[in-house]
Formats: sequence, C-alpha cells, structure tokens
Amino acid sequence: MLHILLLILKIAGVILAVILGILLLVLCIILFVPFCYQGAAKWDAGKKDFKAQGRVTWLLGLLEIRFAFKDGRSSVRGRIAWKKLGSFRTDSQEEEPALSRAPEPEKSTDEVRPQKEEEHGEEHEEKHEKDPQKTETIEEAPAASAPAEKTTETSREALEETYARSKETRAGDEEEHHKIREALEKICRRLQQVIQKIKCTFRKICDKIDLFMEKKEQVSDFLSDEIHKKAFYITKKEVIRLLVHVLPRHFKLSLRFGFEDPYHTGQLLAGIAVFYPFLPGEVRISPDFEERIFQGAAKLEGRLYTASLVFAVFQLIRRRAVRETFRDIRGLLHAEA
Repeated sequence: MLHILLLILKIAGVILAVILGILLLVLCIILFVPFCYQGAAKWDAGKKDFKAQGRVTWLLGLLEIRFAFKDGRSSVRGRIAWKKLGSFRTDSQEEEPALSRAPEPEKSTDEVRPQKEEEHGEEHEEKHEKDPQKTETIEEAPAASAPAEKTTETSREALEETYARSKETRAGDEEEHHKIREALEKICRRLQQVIQKIKCTFRKICDKIDLFMEKKEQVSDFLSDEIHKKAFYITKKEVIRLLVHVLPRHFKLSLRFGFEDPYHTGQLLAGIAVFYPFLPGEVRISPDFEERIFQGAAKLEGRLYTASLVFAVFQLIRRRAVRETFRDIRGLLHAEA
C-alpha cells in the first residue's frame, strides 16, 4: 500500500516538474528571444516617388508581420507559422464607384426609323398647335371674301394664348425668386453656425488659458520638488538605456541633396556635419551645388529583447520617487478634470 502511494506521489511530482519546466521554457522564450525588425526605403522628391517596406519577426520567423508602401498605397500582411493572416490595404486616393446601371442595348435601324417618323409627326402637330394664327392666316389667304367674324375669333384666341404665356413666365419667375431666397437663407444659417462654432472655440481657448494661469504656480512647485527631479532623472536614464537596445545595429543611408541656391545647400551640409559623428552605421552624404535634387535610400536592421523592456519597467516601479511622482501626476490630472 505504501509502495503504491509513493509511486503516485512520484508520478505527480514528475508531472508538476514537467509543467514547471514548460512554463519556465515559455517564460525564457518570451524574455530572451528578440523581436527582429528590418526596413528599407527609397525616395526621389523630383519624381515624387517614395517606396518603403519592412517586416517584424519573432521566434525564428514563426510570427511575422510585413508592411509595404508604394505609389500611395500601403499594405500589411501577417503570418503565424504556416497560417497566413488576412491582408489589409489602404489607398491614398479614393477609387471612383462603379456604375450600377448596365449599358442600354443599341437599337436597330428598323426600330429607329418609325420612332423618328413619330417624332417628326409630333413636332409637326406641336408646331401646328403653337402657331394657330399662322395656319389660320394661310387658310384664310385664298378666301378673300371671308366674313369679319373669323378675324375677331382668331384675335381673341391669340390674346388668350399671350395671356396664358405671360402667366407661365410669371410663375417661372416666382419659382426662381423662391429658389434664390431659399439659397440665401441656407447661406445665412451656415454663416450663423460657423460664427457660433468660432465663438465656442474662442471661449474654450480662453477657459484653458485661465486654467493654465491658475495651475501655473502649482506646476512650477511640482517641477521644483526634489523628489520629482530625482524621478525625472531616473526615468531619463532608463529611457536612454532602453533606446540603446532598440536602436538599429545595422544602418545604411545614402543621401543626395541640393537647392537652387548653393548657399542653402552649404547651410544644410553644415548642420548635418554637426550630427554626423553621432549617426549610427554607414552614412554617405553627397551635396549637389548645381541643381535642385533630393534623393536617397536607407536600410536598417535591429532587435528588441522583451527582457530589457521588463527590466526598465521594473527599475522604474521599484524606485519610491517614481511612484510618488506618478501619484502626484494622477492627482493633478484628476483635479483638472
């Protein structure tokens, strides 16, 4: 019985040891396997051409994210082991929507001819209706001995037509005036809305300025505190240490630039020369004092360990000055809200 119990405890211990070993292995992989990144870019300001591509990999390429930018279009693709994730694309210029209606079929000549004849007949009838006075005068021309009553009837019809036409023109003018009034009213409303928005933004800016003036003394006291100064120094130190690990280890840059005025080209070259010793990797700069140009290409490779990020956060959390400064900042933000 005791032998069976010891065997069960032995199996449970082995299982627990295996589980702890797997967890420790996963933790070490997360902390000490770096995220590797690569990037390349090429540009030409004269041709308005800019191309860039890059990728981020982790765990020997089992996790990969790629991005590219070309001709104003960007795309992002992902992959986990052999399984590809959905790609995402964005365009700088919106594509024009396609027409939903299908093109009308062309009509044959046999169908077009009767339609044309019908249209000519309708036009003839409309002309006949619009100009009754002319038709009547033509018909009355050969009959010289017609009575005078017909002439009075034609004159009355002509007066009625002119009166109806004048009514139509007046109605059209009234509609145009009504449309113009509506347009002017809309413009006035929009102007009023814009003026109201400007007033609101001006009031908000004034309120923020007043709040800043009220908090000015409080902020100056906050920055002059010795504990806060110490916290800022610690934070700066850890950020610089983290940047040393994040910055690319392999970097290449070739740049060619020039302005129309050689004086400006020389000024820019002098400004670059100040920072030239601090630039990482291989940097080639060639100024052009004769023509206006801006061309270049860049490549970089680097990596980031999760352990360095976790170590920097741990160093900030364990310092008392940083914790107190963080509490004071939260208190200021809550007081402003």
